[in-house]
Amino acid sequence: MSDIKNFDILFPNSGMDLTQTESTTTNSSTATEGMSFSEILESTLTDVNALQHDSRESVQMALSGDSSVDIAETMVALQKADASLKMTLEVRNKLLTAYQELIKTQI
Repeated sequence: MSDIKNFDILFPNSGMDLTQTESTTTNSSTATEGMSFSEILESTLTDVNALQHDSRESVQMALSGDSSVDIAETMVALQKADASLKMTLEVRNKLLTAYQELIKTQI
């Protein structure tokens, strides 16, 4: 997953850009400023869900024999949905690992 340079391809409405350096991130205002973690998470999950639905609809249209469906676009939609789901799962795994480490911390 480290090869993904532009987060906006996978999650177009998230407002996050992984290509920004640390210094430009602190100086620029982002679309997520003022949003809580739960709002950002909800928005991102909504985007992933939309990509999954779009790819499913595209495949169903292609399988039904609709001549207006481009197979290449269908494959791109499937790849976007797959990549976004994999990215979401990796983020979830990292959050769970961080939570488990936090729980192990003794006060």
